[in-house]
Amino acid sequence: MSLPMSRKYAWYVLGLLTIVNLVNYVDRLVVVGMFDDLRAHFHATDSELGLLWMAFFTVHAVLMIPLGFAADRWDRRKVLALGVIVWSLATLGSAYAAGFASLVLLRGMVGVGEAAYLPISNSLLSETFRPEEKARTLGIFNAGMFIGACLGVGLSARLGFPLAFEVVAVPGLVLGILAWGLRVTPRRADYAIRPPATLKSMYVEAFRSVNLRSLRWMIGSGILISFAAGGYINWFVDFIIRYKGMDKGTATLVTGGITLTAGSLGVIAGGLLADRWQRRRREGRTLVIAVGFFLATLFGAAAILIDRGWGFFVPGWLLMFFLPFYNGPMGAVIDDVVDDEHAATAQATISFMLHLFGTAPGGFLVGLASSAWGLKNAMLIPTAATLGAGLLALVASRYVAADMDAKTGRITRRAA
Repeated sequence: MSLPMSRKYAWYVLGLLTIVNLVNYVDRLVVVGMFDDLRAHFHATDSELGLLWMAFFTVHAVLMIPLGFAADRWDRRKVLALGVIVWSLATLGSAYAAGFASLVLLRGMVGVGEAAYLPISNSLLSETFRPEEKARTLGIFNAGMFIGACLGVGLSARLGFPLAFEVVAVPGLVLGILAWGLRVTPRRADYAIRPPATLKSMYVEAFRSVNLRSLRWMIGSGILISFAAGGYINWFVDFIIRYKGMDKGTATLVTGGITLTAGSLGVIAGGLLADRWQRRRREGRTLVIAVGFFLATLFGAAAILIDRGWGFFVPGWLLMFFLPFYNGPMGAVIDDVVDDEHAATAQATISFMLHLFGTAPGGFLVGLASSAWGLKNAMLIPTAATLGAGLLALVASRYVAADMDAKTGRITRRAA
């Protein structure tokens, strides 16, 4: 179990991991704002630029389970710290890519490092604060991704290739050292420290940890919303330039402003509302996820179909406000129903499936659809996926209470 921790140090842990998350999204999205530079430098097409996104998230997803498994069995502080350092070095190396193929390889290496931090952070923060604060805590943690996304896109648009890669790589090296020294227990549960005998048994145990009725539906919902997010994030700046009558600088500023204000407020609001609903209904966090997706669908369609002006800005802002409602509640729901000894493994397994089957192909397939049918039509695909995510989250809400009771029963039997 976790070490006794003061409230002050708990906030330090949350602050440090939130900054790590912020820098993660800077390094992840720094490539998006330099598409024009990459087209000129590497003669890349839209489909090839989408491949950068797919390479990152494929590697990111594939390594989630091994690194989450390692975090449950060895020193999670060191797994997290090394991950931060590896992704920062890969980002720095991207500035010196000799060709487009090497850039794809290096973006994949960024995914190697980033696969380590998310499952560990979700698990660590879920135990650091009180159970009734889980979604709020993870909402604050995830607010870093919107600030980081703005900084990544803005810096890349301003500094361009290759300088942007060089600049954003530095903070992660410092954060990796700080993460190494966190005063928390190496493992969440001391009774699950032996690694499995084979790679196969590791994956069998990983998928068994999330084989719950609520999580099966939640995984489907998460895959669809991850696909939608991949499509929106990767192409929204280009979409505004092509269809809303803005130049690159204005489009980057508008996207950054919407992301920073609406995204940051939305992810925190979703966490706060989810914890409040959870106190009234045991499926409250899951219901907040569904409601957020339904509202995001409505405003997403409006933002795409309305040409320009305030008719675009208002639904665009509301899309980005409701889309991230799920980030805090989803991590909290996973922690609510999964046993402590599998906490990081379960978070990693679900992230693996979400990113491999959702986020990774999202940007790439929207790029392919853009080449075939035009970007405006292609952007309706992630909007439809958001609606599907809401429907599946609604189904998942039917099973959360029973899975929470089953976890409590397992803890009681183990204690006896």
